[in-house]
Amino acid sequence: MSKSAGSTGSHLDMKAERDRFVAFAFSAADAFLEIDASRAVRYAVGATIWLTGEDGGALLGRPFLDLVARRDRRLVRAALSTAERQGRFGPINVRIKRSGDKPAQVALFGTYLPLDGGRIFMALSAARLAVSAAFEDSDRDAESGLLNREAFADIAHEALRAGAEQGRGYAMTLLDMGGLERLQRQLGAAAGDFAGDLAAQLQAYSVDGASAGRIEGQVYGILHDDKLNVGEIEQSLTEQVRSADPEGRGIALTAATVTLLDRGLDEEDCAETLRYTLDRFCRSAADFIIDTLDKGYRLMVSERRQRLAALRETIAEGRFEVVFQPIVELSTRFVHHYEALARFDDDDPEASPYAFISYAEEAGVIGDFDLAMCQKVIARILQARDQGDIISLAVNLSGRSLSDPGFVARLHELLKSCGAIREELLFEVTESSRIRDLEATNQVLQGLRRLGHHVCLDDFGAGAAAFEYLRALDVDMVKIDGIYVQEALTTRNGKAFLRAMATLCRDLGIQTVAEMVEEEEQAHFLLEAGVRFGQGYLYGRPADGLSSTQHLAAS
Repeated sequence: MSKSAGSTGSHLDMKAERDRFVAFAFSAADAFLEIDASRAVRYAVGATIWLTGEDGGALLGRPFLDLVARRDRRLVRAALSTAERQGRFGPINVRIKRSGDKPAQVALFGTYLPLDGGRIFMALSAARLAVSAAFEDSDRDAESGLLNREAFADIAHEALRAGAEQGRGYAMTLLDMGGLERLQRQLGAAAGDFAGDLAAQLQAYSVDGASAGRIEGQVYGILHDDKLNVGEIEQSLTEQVRSADPEGRGIALTAATVTLLDRGLDEEDCAETLRYTLDRFCRSAADFIIDTLDKGYRLMVSERRQRLAALRETIAEGRFEVVFQPIVELSTRFVHHYEALARFDDDDPEASPYAFISYAEEAGVIGDFDLAMCQKVIARILQARDQGDIISLAVNLSGRSLSDPGFVARLHELLKSCGAIREELLFEVTESSRIRDLEATNQVLQGLRRLGHHVCLDDFGAGAAAFEYLRALDVDMVKIDGIYVQEALTTRNGKAFLRAMATLCRDLGIQTVAEMVEEEEQAHFLLEAGVRFGQGYLYGRPADGLSSTQHLAAS
């Protein structure tokens, strides 16, 4: 009798817990579902018509996975298994199928209760969109489907920013799965399914079900809630591998976790430190291994805090010089405009322009530097105007700066404050940091062109995305990377490649500039190939002095 009473009490307690969960879930959710041990829907209430195209009654008895878009089913299956082990999962971002319409993007989270063989109670909300939706196939590892290292760092950036706003703490776990490649070879045709299931398991533990990546080789990364039991991740992966391993050898799993957002840096700096740490990890694998990750990360944070302070001080105080290199019209040898180039303290071995700008991009302050360069260049234009001269100067803008709405707004304010300088100020778009949203960037460039500024695509041909940029960005000029100029007269196909680029640009109505012109023979060939402008030591080295545009260049 006492046993029966206890059982009844337990059942009532679980019912009360479920009722409380429903009440809390609906404070932020659009729909609520209950599924049983067979993964079938047993209860459905809320905006089910909006999310699925069907009312709650029509969903009863249907397998829940049938409601999920095919590409997300592995992730959901892994998340449900996680709930059975840990008591909860999510939130994860998934697509829910809708009758006759595009899938609905929803945030899904759930709680497991041991009722009737096990029930999972899930809340669905359309209020959150998956950050990963912005990533393309080129941002993903071909084998696992997970984000590549660069994209993983990008999504961490966004997640950390959102987490700081929401008061959420995050950690990053790197997992070195020694023996994984051996196992995949042994699995043969089944290796693809195994890799997909493994990736889904990693995603299920990650922020929004989207923040997992393949860092390098057998090393994987997960960005997750800082309260997550990392031991649970290791255990579930070990069990998954053991069940698939035909020889039962398993893998040598090594994991290390670092806590983010609690080291005295804001979320922006934390995200960029994470990116820097991952890069260092992959470049220095011999002495920067999983076991030393936390120590290495702390070192990176300390180093970054000091370097970042110095970098920001250099930019804020304008402690760099600007030199100018002429760009000439090949047919006349007259200077068309100058490119503005930054120069730093010669005593500092790390102060080369390339090193400085690369680190400014890594540190997330390239927009501040680009704006400081624009201010100095505009000042030289206005100074020349006061002296009765007209000079045209080109300043470089990073793709990352152009992707930052805050930078764009500050740039327009600067341009508004200095009056109409139109063709006297040109902009070169650099490819040192890949531009992710080309459509938005093109809108920014067209805004500058509408103000009368010419825009040049720099280093054309140097990066993998060069032709993608040319297709997506409407520009006035293209600067052909110097390597093609150097090889034009020295390699078998050099002339053909350069002619092809010049012809393509001409057909698109775009002027061409050739870099690294150092010899007369190169200049003659470029002119014959249809290139209009040249830049290089043949016409002048970068220098502080300026002459009015249209003067004859030295040769």
